[in-house]
Amino acid sequence: MMVGDGGVRKTLVILALLVGLAVVPLAWPGTAKAAAWCGSTATENRDPGVTGRTIRVIYAIGSDGEDRSADWASRISAEMDGIASWWRTQDPDREPRFDVFPFPCGLQIDLTVQRLPGTVAELRPVDSRAERIYNEVAVAGGLSVFQKYIVYYDAPVDETNLCGQGGGDPFGSAIAIVYLQTCSGVPTQTTAAHELLHSLGALAPGAPSACPDSLGHPCDSESDILFPYAGLVPLTALALDVGRNDYYGHSGGWLDVQDSRWLRLVNQQARLSLTIRGAGEVESDVPGVLCTASCETDWDTGSPIDLSALPADGQRFIRWEGGCTGVQDCSVVMEAAKAVSAVFAPASFKLSLTIKGSGRILGAGAACSSRCVSQRPSFMTVALRASPAKGWKFSRWTGACRGSAPTCRLPMAKNTDARALFIRRK
Repeated sequence: MMVGDGGVRKTLVILALLVGLAVVPLAWPGTAKAAAWCGSTATENRDPGVTGRTIRVIYAIGSDGEDRSADWASRISAEMDGIASWWRTQDPDREPRFDVFPFPCGLQIDLTVQRLPGTVAELRPVDSRAERIYNEVAVAGGLSVFQKYIVYYDAPVDETNLCGQGGGDPFGSAIAIVYLQTCSGVPTQTTAAHELLHSLGALAPGAPSACPDSLGHPCDSESDILFPYAGLVPLTALALDVGRNDYYGHSGGWLDVQDSRWLRLVNQQARLSLTIRGAGEVESDVPGVLCTASCETDWDTGSPIDLSALPADGQRFIRWEGGCTGVQDCSVVMEAAKAVSAVFAPASFKLSLTIKGSGRILGAGAACSSRCVSQRPSFMTVALRASPAKGWKFSRWTGACRGSAPTCRLPMAKNTDARALFIRRK
């Protein structure tokens, strides 16, 4: 059977996984054993429970399709757990970084349910279906360059031997589609793992074992998870790049999925300790940090992160301390544990000036000749100068300013009082 070669868009090559006609069925059903499901589905993506680029899991139906997510949720969750476990048997140092949420019983897949704009009939033809699902997922829930998407599509489709499709930008948004109502007997978990690899960039041009009639698949072993034909065997019976010469852990110059940032480095984590002083929040460009109070997060060693400080209403961001300095966005590379502080303060503090005798205090935006009160930007130094009236001389400062020098500099780190004393000349 020929391998399909549709396209999600011009830059998104879709590679199909088809059932092989010569496969011998085995005794086991080939489905994942359902893990205890304590989570809940949602119609919108929740804040992730892990840091970094994540793989988001979606159960999708047509606008008029039957919603069976309650029946599938536990199984889909178990399949993602099984894929992560299988991956670690193939590479003990890495696993896919699935989008999980901290439910009361612990981290579980954050399964989103999306009813797509297209009807079941409109999404049935194979031509442009993958492209349409990709685009309609974008309309329904938005796409992020930091996320890959595994979409379990639950509706009848043409070509019942087409188990799934997947592909996209290896370094950005991409999709893996699993068709739930096709390929009877083929484990959907296997299809999900196969299409996930396509979304991560396998098989790149240059791979020596690429099939002549399907360059996106290796043909060197039927035991390879990326082989173009699906068997009725469980995921645990398959290998991640047999020979390690095509798409994972190879020594060639083409793209290696092992380097994907969507794989979590299981044994190489570095902690970011973030201290927040004042009222505000800090967020990261790569999902993972969104803190309104001091927090700690773990990142893959070597991860580059940009942190932005967002003051609360009536507050101002003052500066970074620790691993960053200044007031611009904080850029850190997590080669090791890092500690960073973000300092916020009220947008302004009150400056009270008092004159004793005859004279003026210059600075603070105006001249003060008696008693003046103004709001000054917090942590911005105010330069004051005491200027005596004719026949008077400056004697000394009291309050926040001290000494007999006519000039004084105040850092405005709090509400501040300064008094200038003038005396008559003799």
